Amino acid sequence: MTSLQNLLQTSKGFWGIIGSMLLFQFCLGLYSAQKLTVTHDEYWHLPVGLLSWETGTFDYDRLNPPLIRTWSALPLLFTSAQSGNPAHSSDPADYGDAFLQANPERYHEYYVLARCSILLLSVITGILLAVWARELFGVSAACLAVFLWSMSPNILANAALGTQDLAIAGFFLATVYSGWKFAHNVSWKWALITGVILGLAQITKFTAILLLPILMIEWFLIRFKNSEIKETLPGKSILARWGALLLISGFVLNAGYLFQGTFQPVSDYQFQSSELKNLHHLPALLQKIPMPLPRDYLMGFDLQRFIMQQTHPTYLDSAWELNGFRSYYLCALLYKLPHAVQFLFLLAVYCLFKQKKQSAFIPGRILGILVTPVLLLLVIATFSNNQLGLRYILPVFPFLYLLIAPLAEQLDFYRHKVFSYLVIAAALTLPLSLRFAPDHIAYFNEISGGPENGDMHLIDSNLDWGQDLYRLKDYLHENHISDIGLAYFGTIPPSTQGIKYDLPPELRVVPGRYAISVSILEGRPYSVRKQDGTRHNLGPDMLGYFRFFEPKARLGYSINYYELTPEDVVRWQTAVIRANRNLSPQ
Repeated sequence: MTSLQNLLQTSKGFWGIIGSMLLFQFCLGLYSAQKLTVTHDEYWHLPVGLLSWETGTFDYDRLNPPLIRTWSALPLLFTSAQSGNPAHSSDPADYGDAFLQANPERYHEYYVLARCSILLLSVITGILLAVWARELFGVSAACLAVFLWSMSPNILANAALGTQDLAIAGFFLATVYSGWKFAHNVSWKWALITGVILGLAQITKFTAILLLPILMIEWFLIRFKNSEIKETLPGKSILARWGALLLISGFVLNAGYLFQGTFQPVSDYQFQSSELKNLHHLPALLQKIPMPLPRDYLMGFDLQRFIMQQTHPTYLDSAWELNGFRSYYLCALLYKLPHAVQFLFLLAVYCLFKQKKQSAFIPGRILGILVTPVLLLLVIATFSNNQLGLRYILPVFPFLYLLIAPLAEQLDFYRHKVFSYLVIAAALTLPLSLRFAPDHIAYFNEISGGPENGDMHLIDSNLDWGQDLYRLKDYLHENHISDIGLAYFGTIPPSTQGIKYDLPPELRVVPGRYAISVSILEGRPYSVRKQDGTRHNLGPDMLGYFRFFEPKARLGYSINYYELTPEDVVRWQTAVIRANRNLSPQ
């Protein structure tokens, strides 16, 4: 133990250990990136990013800002990849279709390159996590924080996909860290850095709008009656630096959209969301004032808010709700966080309440800074109607790991032997949560029943995001199965993978071979692809009768394969008759 501590005290030893953990994460993520089918939203994110490079415009799909899409598509500029030049469409999957048709041979390879770009962001986030944890608590805490990050199946699940969720988690951490530095050292340098990072966060995901109030709360927590801050800048100087921070942030946001449509007045817009519609009730003179935001950013934010205000079917613990569950994200953390992380978090909470003030586990101001983004994100997500997965609160994870990290500094095998062994034992079990690789999307912890029983609790991007179509293709080929009934929860057309299929009959059991995505199996309404690539709107629970049968095979936890015989049909019909007679089916 002493030799390890001595190694950590050297810069070479410290960064060698940090680098080893992040290299392991990158390699495991690369393995997943190569194995998994292009997932639901990925299908159009990469083509839209490539279209932005080709056309210099950002209106193909406004629902997400452009930074991470263009970042993911950057490696494709050095290849022969083509966007397919699709027309503008209200269905973003059309861009994915055009990209697939234009690049049939190297299609998956291009998505792997895009996924590597996100894996690189995960490594950078891990480095930043190490830097801040070391500054806050020490080198041992930094190693524990990065170990939690690199061994997290939920982080790996999103790091190996070409989506924005991992990136916004990194930008939340970076913005709060730079805000911490700025509040302690109110310099032009940190005003500039914080403004740039805040602006980049805004063009990553609309969730980043929460970062400005978080920065203000952080400033108050650090500077209010803080005797450790000696410098006393005049109020005008502080306001000037804050003004520079906000101006730089706005400049970066507008630059990310190439200043397209910046300074258009409110009167030029037709908003849909209730919040932005209120702008049309302003006096006519105010509606003529130019808006210092790009048109596509405002239109995208308005569209997202409009969608979030609509009812949306949400699934939790075998129940459906149109307006979301207030317990959804707490349950998601309960089911999808490894038990080791949950146990370490409880130990951290115990230390917070038990340690004396003179040896505080986490100083009060730091605790407030770390808890603020966690609480704000959880509260807002809890009252949202659009609850589709743990990925929506992924920015919580770096701060959760920072709250746990100081446990490593409390290890003392002489005075606190039991406590120290509990921390070490829990940490050593963390790699066990990666045993389901490359199926990190479908990870569920042991008490929830593991990924085999994940659909009892959560679906959609928590378990089934279309990632296992390649497995179905291989299974059908290996077993010489030519025609099936298929209901696939994904955007890539199964027919492009050489799968011949029809849609399964709705509310009617027919003998045959079937493959059903578990999200649809649990009743999720969805617009499924037909053999010719067109869509069919599948209503709620139209294929729920498959839950009566035991699948012959489970393909990567997200697709069940069935072979129904005439005898199975008779069993089903008998069960229905008995149920109608108020008797229990056998």
